[in-house]
Amino acid sequence: MIEISTDHPALKGLFDPHIPNSPALWAVLEGRHSGVALVHRAHNPEQCVLRTDAALTYLSTQTRQAFLDASIQHLRRRGPVWLVWPHHSRLEPPPDGRAAVVHRLEFYDCDPQSDTLIQWCERLPDGFEIRPIDAPLFQHCEWREEMAFYAGSEENFLAQDIGLCLLNGEEVLAEAYASALGNALAEIGATTRQPHRGRGYAPIACAYLIQDCHQRGYQAYWSCDADHSASIRVARKLGFRRERPYTIYEYETLA
Repeated sequence: MIEISTDHPALKGLFDPHIPNSPALWAVLEGRHSGVALVHRAHNPEQCVLRTDAALTYLSTQTRQAFLDASIQHLRRRGPVWLVWPHHSRLEPPPDGRAAVVHRLEFYDCDPQSDTLIQWCERLPDGFEIRPIDAPLFQHCEWREEMAFYAGSEENFLAQDIGLCLLNGEEVLAEAYASALGNALAEIGATTRQPHRGRGYAPIACAYLIQDCHQRGYQAYWSCDADHSASIRVARKLGFRRERPYTIYEYETLA
């Protein structure tokens, strides 16, 4: 087992571009976020297990069971491993009776020019504003720490990812983020401040974000836990036309 740079030219061709949670994987492979790549050999590798700095972990299409098991054990000595499980994998998740099994849903195929998104944009209340997140505004955002975690730092989020806020004056009502950009996809999500929930502010902010991502050459992608009913409702309100279940196996750090 060998650790190589995530910008190794062979790595991109080893992974299924349609693996669940793929924007976070490709954000690393394209150099926007950081991670660790393990391969069985440095020259012409055929097997790879890649962990992002945010713990999401992916296996290449030709990974074999023994290499997967050994790689997960190795990576768990560095931190938790959230193994994104491929659809219809021929392998078995590495055994650990304490691993949490998290059922997820992913949403994709959202038309950025659909009537649905246009109508959500038109629902922006008079006097309210959609503002890009810059460094000063980021300090007032509820999800600042979460976005810094997924991007590696606040500075990297501001340099590499996208965020918008819905404001009434200087009050932040809702935040919408594209927290990982890769392979022409942008993983988006949103939060609304507690006193303002139930008013449609999250889909309004996301509609503007989806259009912003489209102008930059990215299609929107959404994922959430399968029991997160509020997140699922927002995704469906935005008009994602396809959804698919998948699983993450969460392994704790090894002492």
